[in-house]
Amino acid sequence: MSRAAYDVAVLGAGPAGCAAALAHARRGLSVLVLEAARRPPVRLAGEWIHPTGLDALHRLGVDLPAARTMPALGFVLHPDDGGPPITLPCPDGKPAAVIRHEDLVTALRAGASGHPGVTLALGTRVRSVEHTTVTYTRGTGPARHVRVRRVIGAEGQTSLVRRALRPAPAPAAMVSRTAGVLVRGAPLPVEGYGHLFAGGPGPALAYRLDRDTVRLALDVPVLPLRSEPLPAFLRRCYTPLLPEDLARALHDALAHGGLQWAVSRLRPRDFHGRGPYALVGDAVGTCHPLTASGLTFALRDAECLAHTRTVRGHGRRRRAAGRAGEHLAAALHRIFCDPGRTTAELRRSMYAVLRESAGERERMMRVLCAEEHRTTALTGAVLHVAVRALGERLGVDVREGHPAWRARGRACAEYAAWLWWMCRNRSHPEHPSPADTP
Repeated sequence: MSRAAYDVAVLGAGPAGCAAALAHARRGLSVLVLEAARRPPVRLAGEWIHPTGLDALHRLGVDLPAARTMPALGFVLHPDDGGPPITLPCPDGKPAAVIRHEDLVTALRAGASGHPGVTLALGTRVRSVEHTTVTYTRGTGPARHVRVRRVIGAEGQTSLVRRALRPAPAPAAMVSRTAGVLVRGAPLPVEGYGHLFAGGPGPALAYRLDRDTVRLALDVPVLPLRSEPLPAFLRRCYTPLLPEDLARALHDALAHGGLQWAVSRLRPRDFHGRGPYALVGDAVGTCHPLTASGLTFALRDAECLAHTRTVRGHGRRRRAAGRAGEHLAAALHRIFCDPGRTTAELRRSMYAVLRESAGERERMMRVLCAEEHRTTALTGAVLHVAVRALGERLGVDVREGHPAWRARGRACAEYAAWLWWMCRNRSHPEHPSPADTP
């Protein structure tokens, strides 16, 4: 048994954990980082960093490897209404970045281990956290006990620190699965952007990982297969959304079994810890990966915690900063996946508003990139879309001969229900699944 004193213990050496360690060490604190895996995981995880996340990395003194990082200028939305694509640039012309998850973790671990205030202990297993004392082992060695002033849980959705604080938390809601495919040699419709293709059971996202490789991420509904193998379902439902080169590359990748899977579980980011115990990154909660905000949230969590005296104050600041982004992620997932009439009308209205208004395009991207934290900004955008869609709906109902009072009442009730769902920020979308699923 041994006892050493550190100011902070961080559990987990992923992006959130390393960023938290660096942020605290740069304020003059001594930090111990405990991580079971000796090598960064090679799995389907966050690869897109919004400009605000890159700013946080810069402030932490972390330089991403230029040879393994691709700049991204924003997104191009390919609607399913037959109209032209919609370009959504990053705010203020500042680029985002795309990097393989394992390369990002490697860079952050190098930055953490190179700081004199950080001790990075790989290959260690945390056994317990109690009374600000962390007990861990390394290999078959004896248990070690470290007493600290702050414990940070950065171990993701299964965080030991979170479980210690909330023995019986509400389970995260599984809303979809993401099928990740790497395709080589295929061009993007517009290089330098991520591309979102609508019209399937869920949207398909494509972005460049390196000069020869494109990542395809397919949002797949959580439904059991009934009559066809999963690759055949993906081929049937998603290749028609894509340009010819990407569709062919996806077809070939599916034929050769080149699939990775991740589960999209949603948990509101409303609990950041208590007392000396803090949570960052996915240990706090998760929103839908459609907005690619997970890494940016994690980096900003780490930075905010290091600059806030109490965990309660940290939680208050981060809840306020993340609420609009969570609302947007939930709303976009529902808009692209719900086959109901009201949602389809909102989707068409959203396309029209974004095509017509540069201001609305910028407003959406500021919320998506975590640069606009006010929920009123998102509310204004949603109301703009909803009012337009409702007006068009009422006109159609009257032309089809429905009594005006009945058409108005039914339409207003349906739109009010949608907006009420949006305001409540559900932890999972309560809407029917697409009909065209196996």
